[in-house]
Amino acid sequence: MSRKSKTRYSILVMLSIKPMSGYDMKQFTKDVISNFWSESYGQIYSNLKLLIEEGLVSGREVIDGKKPYKTVYKITNKGNKVLGEWLCEPVSTQVPRDELSLKLFVGPLIPLEISLKHIHTHREQQEMQLDRLKKSITRMENEVPDSTPFKAYWLSGSRLGILVREARIKWCDEMELMIQKQINKLP
Repeated sequence: MSRKSKTRYSILVMLSIKPMSGYDMKQFTKDVISNFWSESYGQIYSNLKLLIEEGLVSGREVIDGKKPYKTVYKITNKGNKVLGEWLCEPVSTQVPRDELSLKLFVGPLIPLEISLKHIHTHREQQEMQLDRLKKSITRMENEVPDSTPFKAYWLSGSRLGILVREARIKWCDEMELMIQKQINKLP
């Protein structure tokens, strides 16, 4: 399967939950699905234009407080059909880009202390994200009724994020030990 952009589908997914403005979609991405998905404003707005042209999304202007208006987008019947077809396609797995792993791959080119600092910083970031995900799950478990059919599916993304963060923290511990052993072997 090609590496074709999936932004159009992420927008359709968000709009299948409820109508949103472009800003709302960016916030939803940041607050709800950032553990496994990201979109920029540029990606969202350029794809919204195309989705409207294709008849998959419609937009209407609404007055929003102090601002003169904002456009709220809604998925159309045609958009629901296209989304349904895409949801049934096989999932394409992409190799993640990991800057830390790339730098550590050639670790001997930099001082060992720098590698250790990179790992320490990465561990701190993972611990912060782990804490945020645990709070997100607790909030969702408390606020989303069990009768909501999507609840288990919504929790799955955060649960995956927790497992990934825990694995990365364990990996940081292992890497620090390996590098410390390397330091101890130096003359």
